[in-house]
Amino acid sequence: MDQSLAIRNIKMMLKILNILLISALVIITSFILGLLGLLVAALTISGDTIGKLVLDSNIDISLNLYGITVFLNKDIMSNFMYDKGEVIVLILLLIIYTSIIFLIVMLLWKFVKSVSNGKVFTIRNSKRIEIVAYSLLILSFLSNAVQTYLILTVLHMLLNKNHLESIEWIQSISYRFFDINWSILLCSFIVWTIGRIFRHGYFLQEEYDATA
Repeated sequence: MDQSLAIRNIKMMLKILNILLISALVIITSFILGLLGLLVAALTISGDTIGKLVLDSNIDISLNLYGITVFLNKDIMSNFMYDKGEVIVLILLLIIYTSIIFLIVMLLWKFVKSVSNGKVFTIRNSKRIEIVAYSLLILSFLSNAVQTYLILTVLHMLLNKNHLESIEWIQSISYRFFDINWSILLCSFIVWTIGRIFRHGYFLQEEYDATA
């Protein structure tokens, strides 16, 4: 009785994970499509047009960027300078970053679906987990670069760098693009180890089936 209850709980958990992962895929897909729309707009609409739209708009919002809160109002936006090249690069970086996350969620969904069908220790599941690990490895190097470039782009367009450096207590402004996100890097090694365990489990299962 306890065993059957545990099995039902596992099946229920897998169903919930399946629903959550499908929902995440829908959200990420929508975000990527939105970024592609922004990319098309950035490529087709002139910088003067965007600058005029921003300057003519009545904006009064606050923007939080990884610990930096920028308050946008009419006075701040009067210094707005649109840089088409920086915006296009930023959007491309966000598309790449989000696409990798989409790949990870997709592979996890396929893994959960496979486990739900009773196929746990398979070579496909091993490969899926290992690809997730390699994707996390890429994200560990890309994560800080994307965040830094986002902050750089916002500051360049909304705030005057020379004005910031003229403030007495600000000596200089620098951006670090090549920092490693050690948390994600550690996760990639852990996930890769799990993938190797699943690969070993597959070979043990094959040997057991062959001798049974």
